[in-house]
Amino acid sequence: MELFEKFFAKNSLKKDIKKIHGDALQAYNRGYIFLKMQMFEDCLDAYDEAEKLWEKETDILISQGDLEAAKRSKISVFNALSCKSYANYMMGRYDISLKLIEKMLEKDPEVPESLFLKGFMLYMSQRYEEALVCLENVLIKRKEFSEAWYYKGNVLRELGNYDAAIEAFERSIEHSQPLSYQFPRFTWIPLTSSSNIKMDSSEAWYCKGEILFRQNKYKEALEAFNRALDIKPAFEDAIKLRNIVLHELGKNSIIK
Repeated sequence: MELFEKFFAKNSLKKDIKKIHGDALQAYNRGYIFLKMQMFEDCLDAYDEAEKLWEKETDILISQGDLEAAKRSKISVFNALSCKSYANYMMGRYDISLKLIEKMLEKDPEVPESLFLKGFMLYMSQRYEEALVCLENVLIKRKEFSEAWYYKGNVLRELGNYDAAIEAFERSIEHSQPLSYQFPRFTWIPLTSSSNIKMDSSEAWYCKGEILFRQNKYKEALEAFNRALDIKPAFEDAIKLRNIVLHELGKNSIIK
């Protein structure tokens, strides 16, 4: 009799876990739809629900000794946090977004993407010195992280360290590669509009050109803007600055 009771109890628990997971997945997918529709408050409510359900699922699985399944549930919790962080970022709530990223790092401090997001959010919050430390730590973990080099360049530019900024943009360009996606892991690394060609490469070329323009290095700036426009022909800022550079080069040619 005891054997049957254990069997039915175990079977019932499996059904409970399956329902919790299904409800969490539905809430997560609902949040994604709201996110796409830019209905951010509804989106956050849905992701909150998904996070709580996956946390509950994780606790049950750990109590049952199913650590492998619990690990997958923890990743789902991590993904819900990431989505909530992104939604808050889109709403301009940088402080809340940063807190959620730090919560992600508490759960898994070894994920370079999470550490990068912290550096990015510190940059957006104009906390440049802190952002620089964070991004440098990312690059210690993954030296080929193109986006981290790109935002390090932006931070250094804000700090007035132009030579180091140019070097960072060059490293970003060097490590730019076609995007590859790994599902179901979700990270909200801010990708550029030309990212289907090269991750951030056009923006890195543009930023390099903008600094060279400030330094009156017009020929080098022109080359950088041309490279940016090769990747993204409709890049308006690059077109505007390239026209100014061409004007300066023409003016200098006439003076000579």
